[in-house]
Amino acid sequence: MKTYLGIDIGSLTIKFVLIDKKADILYWAYERTEGKLIEAIKRGIRKLKEWIENQSSEIEISGVGTTGSARYLAGTIVGADVIKNEITAHAKGAAFLVPEVRTIIDIGGQDSKIIILENGVAVDFAMNTLCVLPDTKIITEDFEPKPIKEIKVGEKVLTHLGRFKKVEEIFERDYKGEMVEISLSNLKTLTLTPEHPILGLKREDIKCYYSHSRENTLVCRQFYEKISGKRCTKWKNFSWQPYFIPAYKLREGDFICVPLGLNYESEDPPAIDYNTVKLTVSLFEKTPKVEIENLPLSKNILRLLGYYLAEGNVGYNRARWNKKIKYPSYVQFVFNIKEKEYANDIEKIIKENFPSIKVKLIENKNKHSTTVIVYSRALAEFILYLCGEKANKKRLSKELLALPSEFQKEIVKAFFRGDGQLRKRSEFSFSKQGNRYSAAATSEILASQFYWILLRNKIKVSINKSRKKTKGGKFAFFLEINGEDINKLEDKKIIEIKSKKNKSFIFSDWLFEPIRTIRKIKYRGTLYNLKVEEDNSYVANYITVHNCSAGTGAFLDAQAFRLGIPVEKFGELALKSKNPTTIASRCSVFAESDMIHKQQIGHNVEDIVAGLCQGLVRNYLGGVGKGKKILPPIVFVGGVSENVGMKWAFEKALGEKITVPKYNTVMGALGCALLAKEANPEKTKFRGFEISNMEIKCDSFQCTGCPNQCEVIEAKIEGKVISRWGDRCGRWSNLKYE
Repeated sequence: MKTYLGIDIGSLTIKFVLIDKKADILYWAYERTEGKLIEAIKRGIRKLKEWIENQSSEIEISGVGTTGSARYLAGTIVGADVIKNEITAHAKGAAFLVPEVRTIIDIGGQDSKIIILENGVAVDFAMNTLCVLPDTKIITEDFEPKPIKEIKVGEKVLTHLGRFKKVEEIFERDYKGEMVEISLSNLKTLTLTPEHPILGLKREDIKCYYSHSRENTLVCRQFYEKISGKRCTKWKNFSWQPYFIPAYKLREGDFICVPLGLNYESEDPPAIDYNTVKLTVSLFEKTPKVEIENLPLSKNILRLLGYYLAEGNVGYNRARWNKKIKYPSYVQFVFNIKEKEYANDIEKIIKENFPSIKVKLIENKNKHSTTVIVYSRALAEFILYLCGEKANKKRLSKELLALPSEFQKEIVKAFFRGDGQLRKRSEFSFSKQGNRYSAAATSEILASQFYWILLRNKIKVSINKSRKKTKGGKFAFFLEINGEDINKLEDKKIIEIKSKKNKSFIFSDWLFEPIRTIRKIKYRGTLYNLKVEEDNSYVANYITVHNCSAGTGAFLDAQAFRLGIPVEKFGELALKSKNPTTIASRCSVFAESDMIHKQQIGHNVEDIVAGLCQGLVRNYLGGVGKGKKILPPIVFVGGVSENVGMKWAFEKALGEKITVPKYNTVMGALGCALLAKEANPEKTKFRGFEISNMEIKCDSFQCTGCPNQCEVIEAKIEGKVISRWGDRCGRWSNLKYE
């Protein structure tokens, strides 16, 4: 018997539908992927094989179709004859079950769509995709910037509350459409879908009018100390609490906010034991002499580490018993001859803390340098453990990142001494009066760590990336402190600043920075999003975004969890409500706070649940459905369509009957199966059920053939490349693979 298989695979779930020649459904399955897409495909194929083996009649798969955000991956692995987008597949399936359908409402776990049909064909659609580009840098634990496409479930990322929380799920989808590029500086530039919420503050929320002219609007600066001591009467009406704003609602001049980060309260930090850092050079090595049993993390030792990060390196000696083996034996610092005071500071630190260690200062007038050599293997091993080596790989260890902010400041202070430059802006230039203190690092991780340390100390700092590589072939990352903030470093003193009209500012627990430019761009390719525990947010390219799921099934799941109600009973409770309350549903953060408030003032759970359903419908119609002519018959599909409360809420909002057809949760897979049947290939590309037991891997690389630098996805079965896709020109995807 000829049959046709449809597979719909998204970020959260995978669906299978098997139909015969008459388009009767023989088998269907719906289950969660648990973030492991390849394993979910293999598991689904294995279960289908087991079902077929239990049937009395012989079943032959004559065609396969795939859809969903991971349709190319699924199609490559199983061998699909037809690969279609979700819009086409859902329209096909819904029109088959309800031929007269005009509107399809589809709400899944992480995305929502509306499809408008005429005579069974999709003529218009919209989606609420919330995602960012694959190379967007996410701030992970230890303040390390990492591309979102490399993030793994379980890793911790920095949230809008300044703490690190685990990634619970990773979402990946194909996208074609408009994106919004928001830029604060060359490194703080984020491209994301228009609906994606960003933590910020609208300029009009904190501005007042200068004199009687509405042309000269100023941002309120009343938190600065005023000479007159008189506070503006409008100040009390301004709210300084940032909130999440959809990207498309932001304008140039509005403020983007990032957290200053948590400051650890602790006493003087403990010393590091030598047994923690010692290196094993060779099994035949005799126990070396240990000059330092414990390294105290005092402020002067931390200053020594800062000098090393700026101007230091570890020297090695060859082992006497084997010249191929080398071991760390000394630490060397090189300063400009005019910076001899810093060399003397290092000598003083060593003599005060480790009197037995030999220190040597060498002046080289020809090279205009002063070199400090500290002969200690133990100190070299401590420094390697705490700071690493090589300029582009230096970084701070977990122990240093856990220190109180005032201790960490000593490291940054010494780094700026070694690598920084204090520059006075020209009095006759058009830029504002004042000084700037800048330092550069070729280690992106180290620059990021210093950036967040300075913010923790409430020192305003900018971070930028060089446009060209250094002579060593690396990019430089510049940290710059401006104006009075230099004084907060408690090292360099500057002249009094005449103007305080800084564009960015620190207030309370936030850094506020204005948007320089906003532009819309077209994009086609893969996008990513994260689900983060508790805080539902993450810092991307030094900009804080929300992983908001308002308008999706994940939104209801989150609220059900907070209320302690099984999501399966949500609909039943909603129908019991006699007086639904209004819940702010444009973002799960607002929904949670609103729910708590409604509980505190005595609203029934049924009324809150009904309010949530109505809120989600409002969010859907005001976002995804905005501007669409929603005509009956209306079909409701997707995982959320199982919720009778949501069906009731849509009917109440639209004043129309909503149809939830059979197989509503596997509509995309059904549509693909029907499309594969229509294609009726002479010989299917289906690879067979044996693929469920094969080794399948998927990787990616960046093509450098042209300025597009496309990310090319590469799939392998048993180590052999079977397909590549993701390139715009077809250089890789058009190649023939076995």
